[in-house]
Amino acid sequence: MRISFSTTGAARAAASILEQYGFSVSQSGKDVVTNCPTLLAAPAIERSIGLELVEGIEFSNGARNGTS
Repeated sequence: MRISFSTTGAARAAASILEQYGFSVSQSGKDVVTNCPTLLAAPAIERSIGLELVEGIEFSNGARNGTS
């Protein structure tokens, strides 16, 4: 899953949180790619930095949700 954030700092913070949960994470600019399931990633990001910094989510099948 690829998660796009409004800032690089938000992406960095989210990547750090997901890594702390033990998931594989790769960050490039404002995008974070992870193997973390969506139902775990969303609450973790919401608690740490807030979902308002998420600009979009791209699932492995190429579908994209959010405002991009």
